[in-house]
Amino acid sequence: MRLAKIRFTTDEAAGKALLELAKRTKITVLRDESFIVPEAALSWLKSEGLSYEFLNWMHQDHVVETLRDNLAHPV
Repeated sequence: MRLAKIRFTTDEAAGKALLELAKRTKITVLRDESFIVPEAALSWLKSEGLSYEFLNWMHQDHVVETLRDNLAHPV
């Protein structure tokens, strides 16, 4: 499964997306305010008119590495 790392362009879009995507799929929110979502979530975001900035494609191994890096460096 491909995952996308995205960032929302407004706080309003991020709030609505976070609430609705959490009901539909697994999402990960990183401390840099980016989100990791399944590829299928992108089409839902477009259908709802929620604007986001696509950062890059990720695979599961890269996600695990990213999460470990964030845990290794506490805020």
